[in-house]
Amino acid sequence: MGVNTLPPTPPSSESEIPIKKPITSSPSEIASRKPEPNTLFPEITSCKPEPNTLFPEITSCKPEPNTLLPDRLSNLSDDILLHILACLNDTKYAVQTSVLSKGWRHLWTSVEELYFHRESFYRDSSFHNFVRAVLTDRRRQNCRVDRFRYYADLDTTMLTEVTSYALSRGARELVIAYPSYHGGAILPDLSSGSPTLKTLHLGKLYIRRSSFGHSMLRLTSLHLEWVQATPGCFGECFDIFNIFPNLTNLSLSGCSLGGANLKITGPKLVSFKLHHLIGVGLIELSLQNLEVFEYTSAYMEALVFSSINLPSLRHADLDVNLGRLPKYGHSMVKVLQGIRNVESLVINLKALEESGLLENQNSRFRNLKYLKFRDMFPRRVVPATVFTYFTSGTQYSQDLEFEFML
Repeated sequence: MGVNTLPPTPPSSESEIPIKKPITSSPSEIASRKPEPNTLFPEITSCKPEPNTLFPEITSCKPEPNTLLPDRLSNLSDDILLHILACLNDTKYAVQTSVLSKGWRHLWTSVEELYFHRESFYRDSSFHNFVRAVLTDRRRQNCRVDRFRYYADLDTTMLTEVTSYALSRGARELVIAYPSYHGGAILPDLSSGSPTLKTLHLGKLYIRRSSFGHSMLRLTSLHLEWVQATPGCFGECFDIFNIFPNLTNLSLSGCSLGGANLKITGPKLVSFKLHHLIGVGLIELSLQNLEVFEYTSAYMEALVFSSINLPSLRHADLDVNLGRLPKYGHSMVKVLQGIRNVESLVINLKALEESGLLENQNSRFRNLKYLKFRDMFPRRVVPATVFTYFTSGTQYSQDLEFEFML
């Protein structure tokens, strides 16, 4: 027979509610406790780090109180320190290292790469004063320059000063560009500059025929970005290789040539990039050794090629949206005929469909191995006319690779 049990009687008032007191322990008791065994991750048996066997001389990351760590950086060779300073990408930070110690005081003046950026300063006057102070100090010590990069909104006077310094000190690479969207300064005469200059990058400037003198024989790489030619400065035709006969790399992006025709016939040119060129007449390309050709053009900037011959071309990227005028379609046919020896091709599919320019055209792509169509929308079917034009003539038709990209 079961025994009747009654539930416990609830306390009659709040004062009778039992209160659990927290368990307290003295610091000595806590310190003497042994850690419980790790049952969740038995492979981790201790929080104590393993001894440093890779770098035994480094025994602790925490310095002892009232001790000074050795200056390991200053013990490096000057060549390594100069390489570190050159990687700072701003001469302002390199100059600030002069306060570290006596050994660092003049080290920055031996850096052969100068990088000035207006955005590192609050005022134009502070920036200009800093640049002039740096150049004056380096002139005093007769320091040479290998790379000179200058990004600032400047006037012609300041531009003349910095370019003259860079070229007189044997610069191999010169970059002059505006960081903002508006330019205005005219590039000064560079013809009397350094015979060692090999790379020239200009951005958002005005150029004149006298800016480059008669020729710059050593220059091998030329990059012009949003550069505008003063009206009539090149006459009816701008032949780049009359000025730069030894170019191997050429890039023209967003440039306006004042309505002149463009002639490019460099025998040594290997890479040519032509993006959004405006204010230009007919274009003639005859490049026997060109291997890489990139051409970008929007509806309002469609270019007209009078002739194009690129027999050694290996890769071409044509990001072209043709205008509605018939001359743009005929020009595109000339481009396709001129790049017929290409091995790898990236091209806009929509432009080829809309113009209908591939109808009744015989394929001349005998060496095509890789074909990529650029399109606004992903699709799986290539129009038969387009596919036949690019693949029927190639000797690699069985192994031809092609894909889509957005």
